Amino acid sequence: MSLAAIAVVSRRSGKPLYMRSFVESSDLLFGQYGQNETVGADFFGDILVEESLAQKSSEWSCEEKYEFMLHAASDRLDEMKWKKPGAVGADACWVGLLCSMDSFNAYGYVTTNANYVVIVEDGIAPDNVQLQKSRDVELKTLISYVHRAYTESLLNPFSDINAKITSERFTTNVKSLVAGFNQI
Repeated sequence: MSLAAIAVVSRRSGKPLYMRSFVESSDLLFGQYGQNETVGADFFGDILVEESLAQKSSEWSCEEKYEFMLHAASDRLDEMKWKKPGAVGADACWVGLLCSMDSFNAYGYVTTNANYVVIVEDGIAPDNVQLQKSRDVELKTLISYVHRAYTESLLNPFSDINAKITSERFTTNVKSLVAGFNQI
């Protein structure tokens, strides 16, 4: 199990504030089957995609396949009821499994100012309930620390709550948290 990507999405505007993928490119999902690397055309061969890919890669440090999954999971999170009656702390914010896509699972965490979505490459069998519960606890802890880092970045008087997160400290914290999670 490894964390593949993470997104922080504004609850007010619904726009992504932060998206990053953390794994090496693997063509398990949405591979490069239809793209001709020498020409740069799409599957049908009539649209050059090099410019749009260069623009996308400069906007977010997230591969397109993970960006697609993060957007789909974020839409699913918006549809779900997220408040758990009687829950407090991190348990009240934890939504849990949002959806599955091939060998990846998307999990959600909701706070008053942001939605958090993570994509995890899953190697755990569905019938192994004990291992899945321990994974949920690890993910809940990880996302609560990411939320803490986001909240700390908002304490900067020059940060905008609806703007893309550009804090190097936030990025460094997220990278170290994910690296620690992926080593487990």
